[in-house]
Amino acid sequence: MKKLLTCSLLALPIAVSAQNFGGMQMNEAQMQQLMQQAEQMQNCMANIDEAELEAFQQKADAMDAEVKALCAAGKRDAAMARAMEFGKDAAHSKVMQDMKKCGEGMKNMMPNLPKTAQPQDENGDTPKHICDE
Repeated sequence: MKKLLTCSLLALPIAVSAQNFGGMQMNEAQMQQLMQQAEQMQNCMANIDEAELEAFQQKADAMDAEVKALCAAGKRDAAMARAMEFGKDAAHSKVMQDMKKCGEGMKNMMPNLPKTAQPQDENGDTPKHICDE
């Protein structure tokens, strides 16, 4: 996960150089501010305990396999309950809280990005079930 973030941050100057980030026209000062915040985020991420991050990733992989098995067995309610339980645990984990803190500065630079917290169906009314993803 850290490697993915680092690669994403390294690609940021290329994306920003187009001066059109997420549909927003950016001036030189905004680009500089974005680059500074990206650097601060990268420095912050470097301080996250790699062992904790790896342990969290292993838990996430195990949960994913468990949910897929429950879905395959037709146990949709159990799969959704397990995913929700993991989500609550993840929100309270130290490593996820640390990562959230690292990303705080970047969210102000990207106000127009779509909200992806809860996938919606085609009508946009109800959340999708974990087994339907």
